Amino acid sequence: MLKSGLVFATEDGAALAGDLYLPEGPGPHPVLVAAPGGGWRRGDKSNLSKWGERLAKEGIAAFAVDYRRSTSGAIWPKNLDDILSAVAFVKREGQTHGLDPARIGLLGASAGAHLTALAALKDAEVKVFVGVYGVYDLMAHWQADLGKNALPQEDPTMRMMGGAPFDDPRAWFEASPLRQATYARSALRVLLIWGDADPDVLPVQSQSFAAALRQARFFVRTLVVPGAGHFWFGEEPIQPGTFTGYIADRLISFVKQNL
Repeated sequence: MLKSGLVFATEDGAALAGDLYLPEGPGPHPVLVAAPGGGWRRGDKSNLSKWGERLAKEGIAAFAVDYRRSTSGAIWPKNLDDILSAVAFVKREGQTHGLDPARIGLLGASAGAHLTALAALKDAEVKVFVGVYGVYDLMAHWQADLGKNALPQEDPTMRMMGGAPFDDPRAWFEASPLRQATYARSALRVLLIWGDADPDVLPVQSQSFAAALRQARFFVRTLVVPGAGHFWFGEEPIQPGTFTGYIADRLISFVKQNL
């Protein structure tokens, strides 16, 4: 069952909404709050519809949410606040929608993985994080992108942050999930997924994040998708022979075991 357009917050005079994909039965169901990618500037919650439908069939609710974008310039940390607001909505009103507020996880792809990783590390009640080809070290990602962007305003990370890392190193540190891992949050269970042929968000982003989390005593599982680049998580049909088909059963199994 789909409940579309559930407003979870109002910010800057605009409603922030999510689409809730519910399993059959009264619940309460475990839930993944999910954020799409789009370079912090584009993307829509509808990009996660295929995953919402598939997760619901497996008994896992999915709340695919929108967040404020850098369409007019810097947006950090408002975009993170929006993900945290969506989690707070599930805690506050989830029971009325058949959700279990004690079993909340976060899922994101690309820029969405960046924001949901930060939210998962910040909110002690989040049990699970699944990140797909995410940006976890903003400085390293900016450095990797230097040769791709002719002008500073064309760099998506600088646009989202409102400047270069040397303008405000502390902000870039605080916006990097890899730098926010602590022993105190090591109960969080993490699955990181990426393609080994990704030219847009380099595999080292996920590799380095996995290493840092393990050093901080987190339970971490990784899944490398052979031949996969970027942009496939929300675009492909979830069926055999696709990259999404390759990861689907393993992603769902991880969530069921840990949420």
